[in-house]
Amino acid sequence: MHSAYEFSPYSSVLVHPGLVTHFGQMGASLLFGLLNAVTSQIFGLHNPLQPRHFWSMLVRCLGCGMLAIGALAMLVFAVFYNRIGRYILLQAVLYTPLLMAGARVLAWQRSEQRKRRLLLLGAGGAGQLVKDMIRRSGMPLEVVAFVDHRSELVGTSLGNNAVLGTQESLKNRCLDLEIDEVVTCVGGKLTDDAMNQLMECLSLSVRVSDFSNFVERNFFQVPVEKIRGEWFLHADLELTHPLYLALKRGIDIAAALFGLALAGPFLLLAILAIKLESRGPILYCQTRAGLHSQPFKIWKLRSMRVDAEKYGPKWATGADDRATRTGKILRKTRLDEVPQFWNILRSEMSLVGPRPERPEFVEKLAKEIPFYNQRHLVKPGLTGWAQINYPYGASTEDALNKLKYDLYYIKYTSLGLDLQIMLRTIGAIMKGAR
Repeated sequence: MHSAYEFSPYSSVLVHPGLVTHFGQMGASLLFGLLNAVTSQIFGLHNPLQPRHFWSMLVRCLGCGMLAIGALAMLVFAVFYNRIGRYILLQAVLYTPLLMAGARVLAWQRSEQRKRRLLLLGAGGAGQLVKDMIRRSGMPLEVVAFVDHRSELVGTSLGNNAVLGTQESLKNRCLDLEIDEVVTCVGGKLTDDAMNQLMECLSLSVRVSDFSNFVERNFFQVPVEKIRGEWFLHADLELTHPLYLALKRGIDIAAALFGLALAGPFLLLAILAIKLESRGPILYCQTRAGLHSQPFKIWKLRSMRVDAEKYGPKWATGADDRATRTGKILRKTRLDEVPQFWNILRSEMSLVGPRPERPEFVEKLAKEIPFYNQRHLVKPGLTGWAQINYPYGASTEDALNKLKYDLYYIKYTSLGLDLQIMLRTIGAIMKGAR
């Protein structure tokens, strides 16, 4: 934005604020930077797990820049009653996406040249899971080798990684292989000897990570299938801090009132469309499991046929053939969820949290998925960490994968994480993602 001011043909006029009511150069630059940070979150540009595809990244940068410029112009004109040059806006639209894309390409090249080299202590299921997650994510991480004490594995290879024995110390392995981080992927408790060797690795400035912490830090989820009950004790969950709860409740009330006011005209159109297309109620009421598994009634605009569950409860899918034509549009834009702002005002839900599930499914899933009921330690939400990181799901496997993100949210819950989820939800709605 600062460069745009310098190259503007009106720059000589802008230095004389008495000649024209114009928004100040420094103020516009700072405001544009703030708006750009917000729109970057909306378009997922700060998500390290985004696929590293240049053209899709460039499109996101372009959308981010244009949205930031549009918001800047609206604020300057409608709020501050000042002007900002058209040439300045035009040049900012051109510069911003190119500079953002260029910076990301340089960062990608730098990270590919210097991938973090990992040594995995344990060649079992946890170690292979880490390797698979790295491969699928494209993160700048490289598994160099496994270390395992089991004689039947030593000397073999898993993919292109050798399984080394324990006859040589971890410290020497780290020196020989130029290791940046050791990840402990063993199922049980570490022996005293292994712990002492890990302490020696620390003296080399080699990072030592527990399997669960490594996955949480790099992939923003909790590996549910590989944790034990002790995880909840070590997580040091603080879910009842009075200041956080008060601020979160205040944000919920303000957002619910604003959401109802903003969506009001669209809500009236949706109600009219529902009535014209099919007979039946406009609103759909359903029992869901809330905080501490307490049941409550959730409200939605009806998006399916009246007889959608004549054969009993059934998971909704992304392309559900039970949805009406109007319902498909409502589900795509999430307008069907607007009545849940009433649940938020009643304190049955929050703006951000795990999506509430039906008690029939909760009972079934709790028997099949470890720690499933622990997702009810916080209020359910209109949107959540699982919703922006995992596609629409309708199976036990999908429920397991979403639980990984729900537990991550519960452990790291904060107003900052809530804000990130809300901004990325806006991006998901713009894409039409459910």
